[in-house]
Amino acid sequence: MKVGILQVDLQVGDALTVRDKRRIVKSLRDRWRHRHNVSVAEVEFLEHPRQARLGVAMVGLERRQLESALAGLVECLRREPRLELLDFQLEII
Repeated sequence: MKVGILQVDLQVGDALTVRDKRRIVKSLRDRWRHRHNVSVAEVEFLEHPRQARLGVAMVGLERRQLESALAGLVECLRREPRLELLDFQLEII
């Protein structure tokens, strides 16, 4: 068994308040949970209205499968119009 961990730093462009940011981040979290079967949590910058750090975890049997799936999530973020991907880290353990 392997565990994939993805950490992404985001700029939330449309958010003026923390409430706006949480609405946008919640929408992304829910979509990923249902479509990609991952666990997602906002792990830092909770009170900052325009910045978010998300932690994403996925369990699988093969390293390549996890890397591919999590890299696909990074690509989804690059196409997300309301969010700007600032940085990411991917780790398989």
